[in-house]
Amino acid sequence: MTTSLSLRTAQQCTTIVRTLAAVVCVVASLTAAFAQGAAPQHPRMLFGADEVPILQKKITQEPWMSMYNKLIADVDKDGWGDVKELGTPYTDSVIAERSAFLYVLSGDDKWAKKAREMVEKRINDKANWANAKTKGLALFWHGSRIALAYDWCYGAPSWDAAFSTMVSQELKKHGDVILKSGGSGQNRDRASNWQGGRYASAGLCLLATDEAVLPADLDQCHTYVTRYLTENLNNNKDSRGWNIEGLGYNYYPMGNFVGPYAIAIARKDPAKDLRKMSALGWTYWTTYAVNIKAMGMVIRPDFGDDNAGTASEGTAGQAFYFCPDVLKPGLVWGYDRLWGAKGNNSYDAGRGGTIYSILYHPGAALAEKDPMTIPEWRAGFIDKGGNGFFTYRNSYQYNDNDVVAQIYGKLRGDKGHSGPDALSFRIQGLDTAWAVGGGRYGTKINTQDAYYYSMNTLYPVKPEEKLTTNSNSGKIVGTPLSKADGSGNVVMSMAANNVGVKNQKRWFISDFSAATDTNGTFVIADTSDDGKFWQLCTLEENTITTADNTFTITAKNGNTMKGTVLYPAAGVTFTTGTRIRGSGFITDKNGYIHFQSPDGKYLVVLTLEKKGQEHPAITSTGNWGAEPKTTVTVGKFNIDINGDVISYPETK
Repeated sequence: MTTSLSLRTAQQCTTIVRTLAAVVCVVASLTAAFAQGAAPQHPRMLFGADEVPILQKKITQEPWMSMYNKLIADVDKDGWGDVKELGTPYTDSVIAERSAFLYVLSGDDKWAKKAREMVEKRINDKANWANAKTKGLALFWHGSRIALAYDWCYGAPSWDAAFSTMVSQELKKHGDVILKSGGSGQNRDRASNWQGGRYASAGLCLLATDEAVLPADLDQCHTYVTRYLTENLNNNKDSRGWNIEGLGYNYYPMGNFVGPYAIAIARKDPAKDLRKMSALGWTYWTTYAVNIKAMGMVIRPDFGDDNAGTASEGTAGQAFYFCPDVLKPGLVWGYDRLWGAKGNNSYDAGRGGTIYSILYHPGAALAEKDPMTIPEWRAGFIDKGGNGFFTYRNSYQYNDNDVVAQIYGKLRGDKGHSGPDALSFRIQGLDTAWAVGGGRYGTKINTQDAYYYSMNTLYPVKPEEKLTTNSNSGKIVGTPLSKADGSGNVVMSMAANNVGVKNQKRWFISDFSAATDTNGTFVIADTSDDGKFWQLCTLEENTITTADNTFTITAKNGNTMKGTVLYPAAGVTFTTGTRIRGSGFITDKNGYIHFQSPDGKYLVVLTLEKKGQEHPAITSTGNWGAEPKTTVTVGKFNIDINGDVISYPETK
């Protein structure tokens, strides 16, 4: 017994000695590592090293395999995924970003070498790197792309220690310049995409570098990105995340700067997770909410920065990370039909966009669901707590049957790049754009930005004459309505609209029910003190004809929108023509039609029909000019307007 105990004790002592020896060895190794400077942990910004094998396995399955192959096909193309002249600084940075991610996915050092070549080229271009005199957008672009490339290629065979150290140091310098200066040509409005891009890109540089970074600098980046989102989106529970500068200014800052930064900072410090801001999740929803297929493209209502098509620049994939869970089945539905296998197979190719589809698209793990069947999705059509975009849409079939109408309340006035557009509307569908805006700032008419002249609103003078503009905001009157079929209405007013009409009040009613016997009916009613002209702008390629109190817009495909003027009831004289836009939308000009009223009041009904279909009869009872009380009849369907109250039958 004694011998047995002694033997066990001896064995235990041996184990203890060996354990202590192992601990000593580990401590010694750690001490040596710290003395020599332990290798930093990479990747760490959008995912960790432990997730790399998961990603590598992921791309052996669909839909990620197709995304991976698309990324390879696009790696040497320009920043939009198109084949254009290469060699521009912006394209260099895109190639570096894409190549670095392909290195992660494949483990093939050829991609790391390609990324290194582009990184060296950009950092050695001192006119565009860590230079406060450089245009700010260029600084933001190169810094954020090189930051990700460094994180993803760190430790690659072709990225030796000396090169990695140099890149790390340069990222610190570049991030400091962006943070402290922001470069030249800035729009310093707090809601401007410039400021979102500035502080998010500075944050990405400082999160990527392995040099010493002051905690206060990281805090400043987070504070100012938060400020940008709050100023732009109005972060409250009723905001639906519509960008105050328009969707064109949402894809660019969110997809390229704010989104990657938000993901990276949350990984470093969960307390700084920007998903706590409800408006952030909703702003990613907006990238899906109004897009339709038309004219061979994916297009959207053209508020703010107008472009013919939609390049989502990573927001399509990032939406799966940021959006509330209840919306994600609708995202799956939309992604597949717009950018995926049932769509254009682009996999959100604009700039570095496909990367985020690979990272965040849930694949078959999440079943799709028609967005129109998701009540929370449809609730987003009413934006009473944000910037005031009210949306009416009949379906998400992504074919010629889809129709979307949107009116902008501009509830928070001008911020960033936004211009006069309050109470103006857009209508798209049946494979064309029927009611469009005027583009962005730049091109001039009467020394004023051209887009002032292409608002679908009331004007105090002929819309070709010099205007007196303002940055006033609109306000909601009564209770906006959104129905299950996408129909609905809103009433809004302004003390003076953005082109100077006093006391404009607008009723905007959309109906998609079968009862109207149309593909979409829109009633636009206005009262004002001095709105002498009512105007609608459309694509230049659409033709406009007039007869009595009606006008008809005919698209190239033969589909039509008919406008029936119910007030003024007589003496309507139409003026049609074309004028230059501020930026291109299919063409560089708009077609337009406008007419006058003797008392600043109007009642117009727009109906949509496919080629060969007759438009229903449109009539009204009551006297709109005397008071806002009337019944509009479309075919056999009645819409009653009694002051601020709008009523019509519930239909399916």
